[in-house]
Amino acid sequence: MANYQHPGVYIQEIPSTRSIQGASTSMPAFIGVTDSGPLNTPTLITSWNAYTRLFGGLVWMGFTSWAVYEFFQEGGAACYVLRVADKTGAPATSTVGTAKMVATTSGTWGASLMYYISNSGGPPPNGGGTPQPTPVFNFQIVVQATTIDGAGANADKLSTQLLVNFVRQNGLAPVAIGGNSYYVLETFSGLTFLDAAAVGRINSQSMFVRLALATPKDSQRPGNTTTPMALSGGTNGQLDFPTAQEAIKTVQGLSLLAQPDTAAIVDSNGKSDPIKQAQLINQGMLLCETLANLFYAADPPFGQSVQQIVAFKSGTAQSGGQTQPQAINSSYGSLYYPWLWIFNPLSGSNVPIPPSGPVLGRYAHTDSSVGVWKSPAGVNDGSMRTVVGVERPITDDDQSQLNPNGVNAVRNLINYGNVIYGARTVSLDTQWTYLSVRRLFIYVEQSLKNSLQWVVFESNDQTLWAAVTRDIDAFLTTLWQQGGLFGATPQEAFFVTCDASNNPPETRMLGQLYIDIGLAPVYPAEFVIIRITQKTAGPDSGS
Repeated sequence: MANYQHPGVYIQEIPSTRSIQGASTSMPAFIGVTDSGPLNTPTLITSWNAYTRLFGGLVWMGFTSWAVYEFFQEGGAACYVLRVADKTGAPATSTVGTAKMVATTSGTWGASLMYYISNSGGPPPNGGGTPQPTPVFNFQIVVQATTIDGAGANADKLSTQLLVNFVRQNGLAPVAIGGNSYYVLETFSGLTFLDAAAVGRINSQSMFVRLALATPKDSQRPGNTTTPMALSGGTNGQLDFPTAQEAIKTVQGLSLLAQPDTAAIVDSNGKSDPIKQAQLINQGMLLCETLANLFYAADPPFGQSVQQIVAFKSGTAQSGGQTQPQAINSSYGSLYYPWLWIFNPLSGSNVPIPPSGPVLGRYAHTDSSVGVWKSPAGVNDGSMRTVVGVERPITDDDQSQLNPNGVNAVRNLINYGNVIYGARTVSLDTQWTYLSVRRLFIYVEQSLKNSLQWVVFESNDQTLWAAVTRDIDAFLTTLWQQGGLFGATPQEAFFVTCDASNNPPETRMLGQLYIDIGLAPVYPAEFVIIRITQKTAGPDSGS
């Protein structure tokens, strides 16, 4: 209370209506394998260049890098990246002169790679002989043709399946070297020395290997190799997702979650492990439900048929006689299928990746251009212009099985290209069928939670009730005007109750304030039915 002791003019500032600020809806956290960077440390990334400075480049069998790249390509503005620790894995290794070479990620897959050094003119005719080294040489990463064309017992290994698909998708032809056939995965031509500049070029452009000089000043021209030299060793690891998930609990403002490398989890034989993958997806869903501010875009195992992915989601798939995987059921997540092909601008090749990265890019684009209440799907908001293809075509009959089971299809549509053509959660609860409805409620809940902190410890009386009702009513009216709620009037779109009817004396004595809110969400027009009939001309029809 002001103390007026002398005549004069006194100024008082009267608090105005407190506005409720909308919470962030398009800030994802990407958890998984990266080329480098700090472990279990959530790091804000605002561009692809910022990512490469901190976490390195694009790496084979490390799908988080590709997911972040595609997120920015498809409209994302900012994200958090968290590099997950590998408890037991190790990459395959080799030596190139005095330099050490390692596969970009852990696993036995690296042992299938080989390197070949030849004069800049390429291998000798018919693959014979080893000519004298010239000042300029080529450095190539190759794989034996028998690994691709005659995989045999290794055909079921995930790493082999991905390499075979990579070779087939890019139309690579076998090359004869030393009397045997190989597929050339990458070529770095015009090198003169294996020095810091050459190593930097290879490390920044290769998705398969990394080189490290024995000393920074090393500068040599390695000798030509008669035949390609293989990498050796490498062990499949165990990614520590639980520790990484704990770390993101401290980050404020997150709204989306992706763990692309769950799709690369394999068993002891190197085969894709849907049981473990389903467990990790469910852990991610549980995290989102616990925090109540995250929505998880989950990835499917590679190479699944429509029947297999439906069984994977419903928990009825079998894997080598093991226990069936857990069913995936949550309103805080969605599952997209199949894998996608994207263009690697550094190598000029197409690469298979799980769909969550470009999908979350479309989430971010739709949120900024329309709003969180709009489904990020369809030929407009779901169009993925940087995706060059889908791992397998999806027909109408296929989607008739996927859609009712909560699996969102990515399809190639005539005249429209590759589009997200599903907008459902994986929940069996019909009130949370559509992801736009769940994300709208997350948005409203988090906005109110963040903006009503001033209410705590205020006097729980009619004045507070009126102020709270006024602020929430203004926020929801704006949301309705933007198209986020259904109804011809605000009264049809929502209600807010905060008065004596839901705050009786017994609850006030406990220090509790109740605010009841009802929303009428906008549902997507998932099924468009056009009714057409023949019009019979009548005597007064004007015909």
